[in-house]
Amino acid sequence: MELIVVPPLTDFTTEVVPPSGAEVLDLNERIVERLADPSRLTAAAQRLDGGPLAALLELTAAAVLERKAFDDAHLRAVGTALRLAVDPAVRLGIDDLELAEGSMQSSRDVLRAAGRCELFRPELELAMDAARGRRAHVVVDGLRQLPAAFALVGALGAARVTLCGRLVAEQGAALRRVPELAGAELLAWSPDRVIRPLWYDAAPIERVRPRHCHDTAPAERVRPRHCPDAAPAEQARLCDAPDTQPGKRVRWVTGACPPPASGPWAGRLDAAGAAAFSRDALARCRGLTIIVTRIDFLAAVTGLNGMTVDLRRLLAGIPPGVPVTCELVLGAPGMDAGVVGESVELLAEGAGGVRLAGLRPYRMAIRSAWAGQSVRFPPDARNDLARWIEFDAPDTMRAYEVTAMIREWLRRLPGLPAGRLAACSVAGPGAAPDCAPADPMTQTGPPAGARKSFAPARDALVYSLQQPIDEGGPAMRSALMSTQRKDTSYPKGMTLLETVRPGDSTA
Repeated sequence: MELIVVPPLTDFTTEVVPPSGAEVLDLNERIVERLADPSRLTAAAQRLDGGPLAALLELTAAAVLERKAFDDAHLRAVGTALRLAVDPAVRLGIDDLELAEGSMQSSRDVLRAAGRCELFRPELELAMDAARGRRAHVVVDGLRQLPAAFALVGALGAARVTLCGRLVAEQGAALRRVPELAGAELLAWSPDRVIRPLWYDAAPIERVRPRHCHDTAPAERVRPRHCPDAAPAEQARLCDAPDTQPGKRVRWVTGACPPPASGPWAGRLDAAGAAAFSRDALARCRGLTIIVTRIDFLAAVTGLNGMTVDLRRLLAGIPPGVPVTCELVLGAPGMDAGVVGESVELLAEGAGGVRLAGLRPYRMAIRSAWAGQSVRFPPDARNDLARWIEFDAPDTMRAYEVTAMIREWLRRLPGLPAGRLAACSVAGPGAAPDCAPADPMTQTGPPAGARKSFAPARDALVYSLQQPIDEGGPAMRSALMSTQRKDTSYPKGMTLLETVRPGDSTA
């Protein structure tokens, strides 16, 4: 039987669909489950492995994860667990992996990290057992999977490995020049991905909606496609359509991939590509995140290639109630701070029913066909796996301006989605705090902007906050409120009052 191996780190809210007769070893799922295991987090907190603040975050994340609600709070708790995982070679995030030293665009740096990384060791051993006597197809769809993929080639032997996936299709020529990969087969093929049922119901007419910060009832189920203005016949059509019946898996579409010919799908796509989809494809959409560099009253948006497209046809073709969000990319050529600021304000207000999905810095792809004026510089000679290039253009935000604007808006908008994940694209409207941030030390109830978590049973109250850790995105923060007595159930060193204020960093 053919073995398909999914190395970490990729979107854990999706899974690959194997060809008939193939077996999948999802190492990405395994490592996320292991690092986000509540018992592991609790034990680490008791040992004070990362200090009192890390222990506080670990306890809060463990309490949320034990609920197994698979909602917004669960995503943020997983992100906290990944960020707190210590390794000499890599740093993890909910939707990212960075090298402790060097660049992901250099095969030398990636190989060095692959050899030093300790986090992947248990998963490598699983792969060695599963691949005994057969060939392993290692699926590499994204750059952040490269350290684990290179480690797998070293552990299994290049002659027994086929590297495949979207990244391999894009950078096959560069990968063939890496000596350590000599003997490995490179295949420009990638299996389809679907959203895991835990994060999207088999019949996608119901979805978990996160509770508001003042809610005390459990998270409730909502019908995101319900629209009071839609005719009853239209509502019936949406609920009874074959594509929405139980058992239908929702395909996850990203990059330049087209939507499936039939069946429901959701995606995270550049504006120009999504706007070109057929009406039939749009009618089967169950959640969409559109990547834009500028937006103007939802009629005109600029995508990653600098082309301006009209979103009105797209929005009209997507069924009522299906979540549509925009991820705004800051720092594109010709987009100054005024233009970008107006775009953020429009999306923050939810104009036209389109919400802000997140903010991130612009990076010009090495083969980008930007429509506007720009001067491009050759990539660094050391970056043999180069995907991005430096550029210069008039009326363009500088890096420090981009960083400052992202940090400021993440402070003002703490309710943004947890990360660039499929589960976030199909989720309904998030629960934005309806009160201004305040100092939790002065309050007797939940701090403003907080959502009460299911904390361990003790007198002290633990709250999970949706405040930004850095410009990479919002993250779960924690504040330990005052307690009336000394609570010995906390780890040693945790009896003192601890607090995390908005704007502080745990990095």
